[in-house]
Amino acid sequence: MSTGVRGSTALSNALLFCLLSGTSAAYAQSSTDDAAGKTAEVSSLPTVKVTGNRDNSLVGSADGYVPITAATATKTDTPLIETPQSVSVVTSDQMTAQGAQTVAEALRYTASVLPEIRGASAAGASYLFSRGFYLEQYLDGARMPSDVSFGYAIPSFDPYGLERIDIVHGPASVLYGQAAPGGIANLVSKQPTATPIHEVFVTTGSHNRMQAGVDLGGPVTTDGKLTYRFTATGLDTRTQVEGTRQKRIYIAPAVTWKPDENTTLTVLAKYQRDPDVGYYNFVPAVGSVLFNPAGQISSHTNVGDPDFDHHSRTQLSVGYEFEHRFNPTWTFRQNTHYTYVKDDLANVFPYGYASGSNTTLNRYTFFNKESAKVFSIDNQAQAKLNTGPVSHTMLFGFDFQRVLYGEDVGAAFNASSLNVFDPVYGNNTMPAETSYDQIRQKQFGVYAQDQMAWGKWRFLIGAREDWVSADDNNPVTASYEAQSARAFTWRTGLVYLFDSGIAPYASFSKSFDPQVGQLYGGGMAKPTTAQQYEVGVKYQPPGYNSFITASLFNLTEHNVLTSDLDHSGYYTQAGEVRARGLELEGHASLTNNLDLVASYTYLNDVTTESNDTTTTISGDTTSLQNKRVWGIPRNIASAWLDYTLHAGPLRGLGFGGGVRYLGSSYDASNSIKVSSVTLFDATVHYDTGLHWLFSLNAKNLFNRQYVASCFSSATCTYGDGVEVLATARYRW
Repeated sequence: MSTGVRGSTALSNALLFCLLSGTSAAYAQSSTDDAAGKTAEVSSLPTVKVTGNRDNSLVGSADGYVPITAATATKTDTPLIETPQSVSVVTSDQMTAQGAQTVAEALRYTASVLPEIRGASAAGASYLFSRGFYLEQYLDGARMPSDVSFGYAIPSFDPYGLERIDIVHGPASVLYGQAAPGGIANLVSKQPTATPIHEVFVTTGSHNRMQAGVDLGGPVTTDGKLTYRFTATGLDTRTQVEGTRQKRIYIAPAVTWKPDENTTLTVLAKYQRDPDVGYYNFVPAVGSVLFNPAGQISSHTNVGDPDFDHHSRTQLSVGYEFEHRFNPTWTFRQNTHYTYVKDDLANVFPYGYASGSNTTLNRYTFFNKESAKVFSIDNQAQAKLNTGPVSHTMLFGFDFQRVLYGEDVGAAFNASSLNVFDPVYGNNTMPAETSYDQIRQKQFGVYAQDQMAWGKWRFLIGAREDWVSADDNNPVTASYEAQSARAFTWRTGLVYLFDSGIAPYASFSKSFDPQVGQLYGGGMAKPTTAQQYEVGVKYQPPGYNSFITASLFNLTEHNVLTSDLDHSGYYTQAGEVRARGLELEGHASLTNNLDLVASYTYLNDVTTESNDTTTTISGDTTSLQNKRVWGIPRNIASAWLDYTLHAGPLRGLGFGGGVRYLGSSYDASNSIKVSSVTLFDATVHYDTGLHWLFSLNAKNLFNRQYVASCFSSATCTYGDGVEVLATARYRW
């Protein structure tokens, strides 16, 4: 990983310093004289021994595109090949090469993940899905507000501040408590480093984008006990939709204190202010995914009101990660985080064409002001010990999280209509307040996990008990609701490690997620529960830098709220959703020059039990039972190749390209089919070897106008069009 040295230079300490600059390697040098003392006639290079250590910390490690460990899945330093569950990792090298500007973009090439179901509106509401269910976002192992629980107060931190993103597919409640069945996406922050890091960059390109950033890190003291990291970036750009912008300022300082080899304390903070979050709106199915005799609606058309719409967000996160190793057996960790999000949205939304028209949209005004405060603390005690021939890594923990959430909402169907082919804006006023929720949530959990190794066998078992309570006070509607619940979850898994690098595995896992709903008779809804059966095989061929996972899964969510047919206005917990599928994902450095990321997902996601109904495109009423879940394709595939020259006159020049296939999907009624689409991405990059790195990234290279998803005949979203960005980086 050295930056290298060019030219003819005598081998000396200075040369070695240049070769090893920017790495964690050390060197030792020795030379041998002949019996006469010194032989001038024979010129030989001294023997050089180079050694280095990979950082296998609990945040995980990777070599370029290829992941090695991911602590997110087990909260221990377990290699991915020994983890009996499908886990995906997006490394910082992959994010940089692909020019990812958001977390959603960073996950475009990940198996089973549908990161942009809202297409070009993903910036306004970052819905992430895995295996057909919502994918929770965590920051350094701590839960953040989610779209499932809240409206728009969803953190969306800049990926430039991330070292990697770990995705655990399927239920993860045993280690993380309440969570949606789709799994978790853990955003791992850039950490302080003992190796000096200095980088500045500027980016420009499509939509008049202007962006700059800095990433600095290294030791603060000469003994290396105190290290730091400082990451910052600023952004100002238009979007593909007329009259909308994105603006951002992001600052993330961090410091690590290591008073001795057994104790580490890292303090991390993030602040991000988005005065303009970006576009968020919908278009009708007729004129986007369906034929309209009046013409096709442009993906650049703003169906809201630039004079009325605004969306701003402020988010703050601060916390610490403490670890102390008492002896070779026992280690204690404590991770504490506090996240604050404030979101202010006002929008004019369409809700279909006016009667008898295919050009004029009916619209309503809407505002939503939210704030969410989340505090969490996770205490872990880890023990590594042996019982006869069996080695154990045991984990015991208890955690607590507290959420305070407020949502002030107003809506009125008094907005001016809009000719979507000849828009005229203005004449819209803010609606009156219609609701104000004040929600408090608490969760306390205890968990235990044992990872056992016996010969080539790896066995995992874990269990957890949670106590959850919440209340919702709404002074505007004069309502108050309170509920409490407890849940027991567990998981188990088995892996066998062949010498060939093949590791078949099988696992079972459960999850739970509280929900709000009034049952007939005064009872409150119980949490949804989900269970997953998974079998698969992982492959890490010896001597090659590659990792491949293939998995089959059956994931079912129970206790889903659905309408009570016998008591109007109430719910019953008879709903059920089932997802079955196949995942294939591979990361490989095929040669020293060629890197590959590829994935394929087949997913059959169906609402198997429901009393609810919805309206078809023709206006008929239909049941949701046995319908495919809206927006979820059956088939998703992607592949990315990057080739870089490391020798010759063009040394440092590289080319990359990717293809993404999104299969067809349906709206909630299954009466509107959204066509499949194939998108192409590309990159050219050049490392001068002397500080400068240049890159050019193109996304949706051929500018396909496509619909990302439809929820109903009135709510479809366009995907992102072509975007070309040029970046210059300077490292020293």
